[in-house]
Amino acid sequence: MTRDEMFAYALSQPGAEDSTLHGGRCIRVRTHWIVNDSSEPGSLALALDKPTVEFLIETEPQTYWQTPHFEGWPAVLVRYKAADDGRLKEQIDKAWARRATKTQRKARGFD
Repeated sequence: MTRDEMFAYALSQPGAEDSTLHGGRCIRVRTHWIVNDSSEPGSLALALDKPTVEFLIETEPQTYWQTPHFEGWPAVLVRYKAADDGRLKEQIDKAWARRATKTQRKARGFD
């Protein structure tokens, strides 16, 4: 998946909006970012819960990682070119579900 494809997929989620954060592009759901540009080459930030972040870093460190800036926060960096497209889409779906309304989540089978 390319950077643009990752942004496009995130933007296709119900209620997602194109926005900016710290001068970079991000996708927001209900004012909260779910995918964000990163200053790390070849990576984007993805907002996920801490247990998921820890699991991804442990199981796929070649794809999911953190700099000291992100440690302890519910976000992970993604080397999108190294990511399995299907798995990455699942993680974007999870990021969306964290910020979507209960009605939106239920409509997509998340509740």
